[in-house]
Amino acid sequence: MKHLQLIPTAKLSEAEWQSLRQSFVVKGMVGGSDAGTLLGLNQYKSPINLFYQAIGLSNVPNKMNAAMLHGKQLEDYVASCWQYFDGTEEGWVENTLNDNKIKKYKKLKAIAINPKYPFLFANVDGIITKHPDYKGQGILEIKTISGYSADAYEAGIPPSYLLQVQHYMLVTELRYAEICYLKDGRTLGLVTFERDQELQDRILFEAEQYYNRVREAREAIAQLEGDEAWQMATIYEPEADNSKAFDAFISEKHKAREEEITIQGTEEHEEWARSHQELTNQIKSLESEKQLFQNRLKQVMEKDGATNLVLPNGKITWRKQFNIRL
Repeated sequence: MKHLQLIPTAKLSEAEWQSLRQSFVVKGMVGGSDAGTLLGLNQYKSPINLFYQAIGLSNVPNKMNAAMLHGKQLEDYVASCWQYFDGTEEGWVENTLNDNKIKKYKKLKAIAINPKYPFLFANVDGIITKHPDYKGQGILEIKTISGYSADAYEAGIPPSYLLQVQHYMLVTELRYAEICYLKDGRTLGLVTFERDQELQDRILFEAEQYYNRVREAREAIAQLEGDEAWQMATIYEPEADNSKAFDAFISEKHKAREEEITIQGTEEHEEWARSHQELTNQIKSLESEKQLFQNRLKQVMEKDGATNLVLPNGKITWRKQFNIRL
């Protein structure tokens, strides 16, 4: 890793660290947590959010919430557990009680930049220095997650986490990574990844396109203010995606406009509108059908006052919420 440019962060306060990260964001540089967003795998954020934050027309939320603070404070604890964790609860307990560290890591108290990819930066949780199954160094990423969120994904982690560690492997040129997560504050989980060239190529392509888009937009709006800057920025903004985050952002942006303007649509726009209407009607029909099956199941359970319904290949729980797992 001698080829990397390392910017020390050990002595920075949270505010100073956020300011440093923001200095990369406004240049259009892409961090690990942004990779999933650019590839459409972040349900909470769209590329359009990143873009307008980077060009300075939308504020970047730097305020830490309770969940983020819990995760940050638990990071060292989970990383310590990882050193003893063989993938099983029993093995972890035994190794911990016997102080048998089967893996080791070191903190990288710096933001890393690879000169090959000046539009990327990485802030990794740790560098693996000893692993029973891999030679050489790797990436260690620590997460805390709720059981509800974990159960929503096949591997127990959001796909954006996969993109994050692939991004870190790309920047550091390391060939494997592990995500160790603590679920509901009591259950350890572990997922190991090796370098995926196809995914890394996609990250590189999208990140470079985004980087160039931001640079061009910032140059174009440099001498503009207010509505003129916003209007010019639309020329460079990312294409619409199917996320609720995009809808929320573009809707708030539209509400801020004071003048009513009429434009002429095309046949393609009419086809989009027709597709939207047809899908809306289909959704209404499917929602009605879905409600019928839910009501039938609830009636079956309520007749016996049941909160759990065990199925041949699944289970339904009905307490405050109605949940089906098959």
